[in-house]
Amino acid sequence: MTIGVGIALIVTGGSFSELDPDQLKETLESLATDGDVAGIVAFSTIFVVCPACWLIGKLRPGWAGWEYLGNTKTKWWHWPVSGVAIISCTVIFGLVAPHLGVDSPDDSMVAMGKSTQYPILLFLGVAIGAPLIEEFMFRGVLWRGWRASRLGLFGALFLTSFFWAILHVQYPGVIIAYIFCLGLVLGLARELTSNLWIPVWMHALNNGLATLSMLNL
Repeated sequence: MTIGVGIALIVTGGSFSELDPDQLKETLESLATDGDVAGIVAFSTIFVVCPACWLIGKLRPGWAGWEYLGNTKTKWWHWPVSGVAIISCTVIFGLVAPHLGVDSPDDSMVAMGKSTQYPILLFLGVAIGAPLIEEFMFRGVLWRGWRASRLGLFGALFLTSFFWAILHVQYPGVIIAYIFCLGLVLGLARELTSNLWIPVWMHALNNGLATLSMLNL
């Protein structure tokens, strides 16, 4: 939803000033849950956010861009194991969610799945764009800075997970809490492998499954 609102402001420019508050709210909500709009914005934002994160790392004294973000060589088994870990989280939440009052997909997911005219756009945005953007920011730039500070591992884990979770304010509290827990898993993967691409892969796998679910609603 946050991404959709952002693109709405860019695309429509000053035309929002002609709308009354109720019309403005309705227009923003419509654009925010438009699958094609969200997909285009999320994917295109890769080419702004990711280079900016790399540049931040490049400009930090004593670091190279990719080194700062995390590019330590991984072992081959990190990929399947991390994939199984994220799928397990999805399955466990799916089993527990009905007991926590979440017995159906969120309305925003339903709206995006139904509104998209070009499913590939939604998939590119949600399964590729969002994971790259968010991981470069949270498990990349912010992680490195906080991990090396007095906050240490636990501070970096908590803060990156917390701010990543509240970024998803469109969801109910239970789902936001789950996203926070998912952030802890991604942060631990980042810590254990020292490689940003592992949490990117995990995030992309999670979002890819969610996107397929949206398209089947």
